[in-house]
Amino acid sequence: MARISKKPVNEKLLSKIYKLFYEVFSRYEGQEDFLSIIDDILSPTEKIMLSKRLAMIYLLIKKVDYRDITETLKVSSATVTFYSAMFYKKDSKVVNIISNMLKKEKVLYYLDDFFADIIIHPGIHKGDWQSYWDHKRKQENRKILP
Repeated sequence: MARISKKPVNEKLLSKIYKLFYEVFSRYEGQEDFLSIIDDILSPTEKIMLSKRLAMIYLLIKKVDYRDITETLKVSSATVTFYSAMFYKKDSKVVNIISNMLKKEKVLYYLDDFFADIIIHPGIHKGDWQSYWDHKRKQENRKILP
């Protein structure tokens, strides 16, 4: 858990700090810039903590079992329960964003499978068997991922 000073900051000042935080993060040009900003601002522990929280929410949305989440992410079951309750009780932006990402992912997988069924015809042309098995491996990998 990240430690924070017990001395409270004035609400007006805290609002300005959040605005600065937003401004810094909203100005990146791409993934490399974003990761560079993250490296500059966050400690390795903070990066791991935030990444685990997002991964936990992602896995909860995908309905992965709590025990699997605790084993995979090396977090306590109480932590998983806390985040599950916290994000499902309120209308969370993070949950909405990840849910929308998953919906788009499902659509992309459907389109990929649809076009593969149309284009790949093993046995008709040389080399199509390779494409067929490559596509089957991609489908199986999707099933393995949570």
